[in-house]
Amino acid sequence: MDNDHGQALNGLIMPMEVTEPHCFLDFPREIRDLIYAMIFISKEPIYPSRDRAPVAPYMSFLRANKQIYTEILPFLYGKNTFQIRGTPAFKSPAFLNFLHSQRQGGYLPHPPSRPTICLARHHLRRLNIPSHGIQLDHLRHLFSLMRHFPNLEHIQLVYLGKRGLVDMDVVDVCRLLKDRLPLLNITLLKRVNFGEAEDISWTLHRPYYKWMPSSEKSATEHWWICPNFPDLDQYAPLVSAPQKIPE
Repeated sequence: MDNDHGQALNGLIMPMEVTEPHCFLDFPREIRDLIYAMIFISKEPIYPSRDRAPVAPYMSFLRANKQIYTEILPFLYGKNTFQIRGTPAFKSPAFLNFLHSQRQGGYLPHPPSRPTICLARHHLRRLNIPSHGIQLDHLRHLFSLMRHFPNLEHIQLVYLGKRGLVDMDVVDVCRLLKDRLPLLNITLLKRVNFGEAEDISWTLHRPYYKWMPSSEKSATEHWWICPNFPDLDQYAPLVSAPQKIPE
């Protein structure tokens, strides 16, 4: 009898409950935000380059639908630091042009039309500009594009001071941008070797003076002097600024 009962159980087919597949948007917003943070926040600066970009299958997530795209923007553009220098140097405005006008050209001859303006420009917060070898007019054009990003919080600019890029020319361009965007924090670094740079961000503070490296002290220490006020000098601390390959 027991043997017959066992055979009956072996042939029994248990009904399975059919469940509907869950849509990603069915998850609570808190869960979706955790997923966005895990996928799209990078510890290192992001170098936007089609040629050097690795395989990133999760980027197709941006094209899922408009709601998901809108939810991802604060994480992708608001929580990351973007390095915007292009190769060659005259292509450096391409990333900013793309964000505010959906075009990737180095220079825009005409203002973009309103329907083509990208929503990402409202979320961009931090930029890193290692402008090695960039010409002054290209740097001015690059800074002129900053007006399209109303919530920009911080810019770090590293320069070499060669190829006619005089120290005070760079300082004046940064001062002009600072006057236009008073809440913007600018870190200005002058590279002295492969891994270090002088932090001369203090040149952007009012009152504005003309500064130059001290020829007497610069051999051992990093001092700057004001030609118009001989008794006025300022120490430029050395900071770590490792030169990375994408620069």
